[in-house]
Amino acid sequence: MKLYATIAVHVQATDIRRAPRFLDKLRGAFGGRPDLRTGKMRSAIEAAALVEVARDALRSVGATNAISLVIDDTVLFHDREGKPDDLGDLFLAFADNESVFGQGFDELRLAVEHREAGLHLVVEIQARPVHAPTAPAIRTIVSGRIEALTPKPGEDAESYRKRAEPVASDPTALEVYRVQFEAFVDRLRDAVAAAMPTAKAEVETAEARIVRPDPEQRTEQAQQPGAAHYDPYVAYYPSPLGFLPEMLLWSTVFSMAMPPHYVVVDHNNHAQGFADEPGIESGPTHTAADDGGSWWGGDDQTAGAAGDHDLGGHDADGGWGGDAGGDLGGGDDW
Repeated sequence: MKLYATIAVHVQATDIRRAPRFLDKLRGAFGGRPDLRTGKMRSAIEAAALVEVARDALRSVGATNAISLVIDDTVLFHDREGKPDDLGDLFLAFADNESVFGQGFDELRLAVEHREAGLHLVVEIQARPVHAPTAPAIRTIVSGRIEALTPKPGEDAESYRKRAEPVASDPTALEVYRVQFEAFVDRLRDAVAAAMPTAKAEVETAEARIVRPDPEQRTEQAQQPGAAHYDPYVAYYPSPLGFLPEMLLWSTVFSMAMPPHYVVVDHNNHAQGFADEPGIESGPTHTAADDGGSWWGGDDQTAGAAGDHDLGGHDADGGWGGDAGGDLGGGDDW
């Protein structure tokens, strides 16, 4: 089960207008008022202020284990060793480059990981000064997994099943994790709002999601960071064994007398319906959303995927980046 949330932050923005063309000038000469709007907005955000705000907000919720900072396709910080409590190091890395990126930028991405209440969470803050009118300038994505359902290195399939099945088959335990996740998202939203008093921060999505197992695609694929369904956990913690908890949870949820009202998604994080809807076990009950285009509006996909900067596979505290050894998935029939 994945826990997934997005927080939108709206700041003051103005219309971006194009230069008048010949016909525009001609209309103006005859008293017309040509529309020079481009359909894009420019928000008043600076990299230096945003990094400082992010540091203060993340520290206030205890999320101080930094993963990376990327500005305009330049990696300013990447914690390859999984050093804990290094948000200050990320801030220092930015300070060393503030003269270049301190004000104008096209895209900023700051990622941290956090563990609390049995959850492993990845938080990625993204910002673009130029965006569609309907999109905020800043979005924060929180994606997490339940540690009790995560395979451990060297754990064989039967041991994993015995350890994880009591949690996967307990609706009360799953609900407790969901509530704890939503509480963290609310705290993070409040922390962002407190750090940016002139902005409007709102939770757009905060929910538990069950991934439909797919024998054709056993692992989730990292998406472009600007994609509407981008999942930072998959980008930074790709696991070749992620199909194990997916299959276990899928079988246990649908053996319950009353499946929980959790969102069912495919391996591209598209919503397909809810676990308690009739027929969802056999196939999607909702039409999958189109993944074309950018979350920021239009079809702009200029942001590279996390792997483009070799940021995937973060391996802090025994993470599952890269090679996953042990006996799991080695021929066991799931």
